[in-house]
Amino acid sequence: MKHDLQPAAASDWRAAGDACAARGELEAALEHFETARSLDPADAINHARLAATLAALNRLPEAVIRYHAAIACDPHDTDSHHGLGWTLERLNRLEQAVGAYREAVRLNPKADGSYNNLGNCLQALGRFDEAHEAYRRAIESAPQTPMYYRNFVQSRRLTADDPVFVAMEQLAGNAATLSPENQAEIHFAYGQALSDMGRNDASFEHFLKGNALYRAGVRYDEAETLGLFAHLPEVLTADVLAAKREQGDASAAPIFIVGMPRSGSTLIEQILASHPQVFGAGERTEFGEALVNCIGRPLDDPLRIDIEALQGVGATSLRTLGTDYLHRMRTALPDMRRETPTGMPRYSRFTDKYPFNFINVGLIHLALPNARFIHSSRSAVPTCLSIFSRIFHDVPFGYDLGELGRYYRAYDALMAHWHRVLPEGVMIEIRYEELVENFEPNVRRLLAHCGLDWDERCLAFHQTSRPVSTASSAQVRRPLYKTSVQRWQPQQDLLQPLINALGSELAAVDGNATREEASRADHTALASRAERKS
Repeated sequence: MKHDLQPAAASDWRAAGDACAARGELEAALEHFETARSLDPADAINHARLAATLAALNRLPEAVIRYHAAIACDPHDTDSHHGLGWTLERLNRLEQAVGAYREAVRLNPKADGSYNNLGNCLQALGRFDEAHEAYRRAIESAPQTPMYYRNFVQSRRLTADDPVFVAMEQLAGNAATLSPENQAEIHFAYGQALSDMGRNDASFEHFLKGNALYRAGVRYDEAETLGLFAHLPEVLTADVLAAKREQGDASAAPIFIVGMPRSGSTLIEQILASHPQVFGAGERTEFGEALVNCIGRPLDDPLRIDIEALQGVGATSLRTLGTDYLHRMRTALPDMRRETPTGMPRYSRFTDKYPFNFINVGLIHLALPNARFIHSSRSAVPTCLSIFSRIFHDVPFGYDLGELGRYYRAYDALMAHWHRVLPEGVMIEIRYEELVENFEPNVRRLLAHCGLDWDERCLAFHQTSRPVSTASSAQVRRPLYKTSVQRWQPQQDLLQPLINALGSELAAVDGNATREEASRADHTALASRAERKS
């Protein structure tokens, strides 16, 4: 007699899902975990696996629902509270993330990762004393984890007798026993602490070691990157921009703050976000996502955008690109849609300060012709040294002084092209040194450029309460201080690779020089070639 096979148990489906997830087959894993959940909806593990997979697929709102379901089944599961916190953090719902992480550490006082992430959220919210306490608890729970020290020192100066500094110094002395990645982390952390103490020569030695170690694990195709920068002016010419003018989405809401990291963009956004009509959205990648979606459409799709044949791209495609970006922003940031008690939109403008949108300026202008750009700039050597002193997970060019200088040089040439070809009034440049030296006139210039009425609150930007998740989160919580313009520089021989890569003109620019006085000669080398071909 033939017997029908019994349906697999929920645990079998979950095991199959785990195997798929281990192979990176996330969609298949999702199906298996969903089956497991449907067979045994009371098992918290099934909900948690489903939540983690949804989060890995960037389906974050759905992941939040599933983590809540897992917690409802098992309120004592620390991992589910941590996973919920991490998902909420990625959604920029930081206050809620803080609550989830606090519950995780309440359940497990040794949950070092939850303490670290709690510190990150509290720091972004400007609650520094609480953040420092969370970082200390993370370090106490896992003193051999260099990343926790690096997070701590980026927002607090340590004294030589601070227990955290003592532990970090000991770990730095034993760095050779760590993995290369952790060696890099501890050198960056210790280098920052030494810099804060004024021990600059010793600090730079550790930055050199940390960067060399980190660079070995980074994939970066310099020729491809710099080739793209040189090619963009050839396809996005003044003629193309003029022919396609006013064809994109007509919204005037976006204000794009672009430039190199560590150039003052967080300060500019904080000033603008202090205006009651401006929502500070932070560093957003939605335009790049919308652009990839348009480029990746089938060849016969009329909405497809071909970067190499922009003359043939229609108004509908450009308008769709702009509209898609706006939709993605409003979906990701529901607070941006907040209304006043009378039912009117609270915000008329929003800032997007993803610095690498400097690459996309021409395409953004075609898609959103009424958007405004602010080019945040700072003298080359201080900018590069500031980048060199940090780990940035989206800055593969920042760990070698030569590569860093060549990237800055190519960026400077590309920005010079955008300044030449954009219509008047679309983009202004705000130099960090000039902003600090002549603060109010430059703030007035910023607001006028964005079509905003004067508001005194923009001068008191440090009093504005909003999440700031960049490396400058601590600086913009303090009043402006002119000492931030000056940065210690290492001896000439150590700095020479950067100087050679930048070229004499860019390297010579100091905090008081103007772009016209010092930098035009060097960036025309790359830009002029592109112009001759356009």
